[in-house]
Order: sequence, then C-alpha cells, then structure tokens
Amino acid sequence: MEIKPVSKRGIYEDIVHQIRGMIDRGALRPGDRLPAERTLAEMFAVSRNTVREAIKALVENDLVESRQGAGNFVREVADGRFASTLAGAILRGRPGLRDIFEVRKLIEPEIAALAARNASPLDVERMDGVLAEQERAVRGGKPAADADQRLHGLLAEASGNAILCDMVKVLHEDFTQSRVDVLQSPERQAASLAAHRAIVEAVRNGHVMLAEKAMREHLEEIEDIVFAGGSQPRAVKSEVV
Repeated sequence: MEIKPVSKRGIYEDIVHQIRGMIDRGALRPGDRLPAERTLAEMFAVSRNTVREAIKALVENDLVESRQGAGNFVREVADGRFASTLAGAILRGRPGLRDIFEVRKLIEPEIAALAARNASPLDVERMDGVLAEQERAVRGGKPAADADQRLHGLLAEASGNAILCDMVKVLHEDFTQSRVDVLQSPERQAASLAAHRAIVEAVRNGHVMLAEKAMREHLEEIEDIVFAGGSQPRAVKSEVV
C-alpha cells in the first residue's frame, strides 16, 4: 500500500481520501482485508482513534465493511456501487464542463441508438410520460431540468446496459441543466423539449441511426449554448424523420 503523510487539517479525512483512492485505482480490491487498526495507525502516524474515525466514514459510505472478529474489508461491488465509486472519482478530479460534454457526446448518442434497438413498449410509454411532464413545465414557465434528467436516465435504462445507466447517472449528477442559467430561457427549454421528442420518436420507431443523430445534435446544441454564453437555440425542425 502506498501511503502518504497526512496533513494536520482533517486528519481522518485525509486517510479516507487515500484509502478511497486505492480502491478507485484497484490497489485495494473488493474482498481485500484492510490492515489492522494498529498497523494503519503506524503507517499513517496517527492515533488509533483517528483510524477508527476514518474506518467509520468508509463504512458509512459503503466502501468498507466491518466484520466482527475478522476485521475491515473492502466491500464487494453491488448494484449502484459502480456509480458511487465512479462519482467519487469524478468529483475528486473536478472535471470541467468541456470534459463532461466530451464524455456525454461519446456515450449518450450510443445509448440512444441502443435504446432504439432494445426499448420495450413500456420503456417508450414511460418516456412519453416524462415528455408530457416536461411539456407541462415548459408551458407553465417552470423549470424542466428534473424531467430532462429523468428522460436521459430512461433512455439509458432502455438501452439494456446497467453500466451505461450508472454512467449517465453520474454524469448528470455532476452536471445538470438546472445548474446552467443560460439553458433555462423559455426558448431554450422549448428547443430541448423538441429535441427530446425527436429522440423518443426515433426510439419508438426503432430508427437506430436517427436516434443516435438526434441525441448527438441535442448535446452539441446544448454545448454551443453553454460556451457561447447563451446564444439562442438553432431552429428546430418541425418534423421528425
């Protein structure tokens, strides 16, 4: 285990940070037993009470499991753990918006394509419900970011790939449209609704390439607006091909 000296400020948080980093990098793997408290205290040059605080925080974050009489172990990866670990890695790196957009443009068009291939009638029905909710918000002049985020999540679920679901959840947790003021104008929200309709219509009809294209154009439009400082959205096509 590669250990670095801890700072006097927030000592146990530094220990948590280092151990989480080892888990993220794979230096500590699910099922691995952590060194005993006394050993960790010597390694970090801190008191055993400080080590106990760090272990408690790791347990509360579902990264470590304490087994009575056996010690502390890195938790096995379970449903949702991938998202938690990835979220931690992203947040510690504090990526910029451009990085997040690059990842979204790599992942989400392919998710839309997979959704067009794999979506069930129930999946499409749920998307229609969220679209209706988004439309009510837009017509009422209310924020529609929650519906926006849920639609992207439903597309990921319809793709049939659990890992992609977790990845989309993480990306949207760190960047939601509600955090970008320039995306909240009535014109922008109406354009977002139209883009979502085009994506869902392509998914409904099983048009894989059109779903991929519609999602890519949607993300590129958002990116243009964010980095242009709030320019008006492009003209929205009145028909879905």
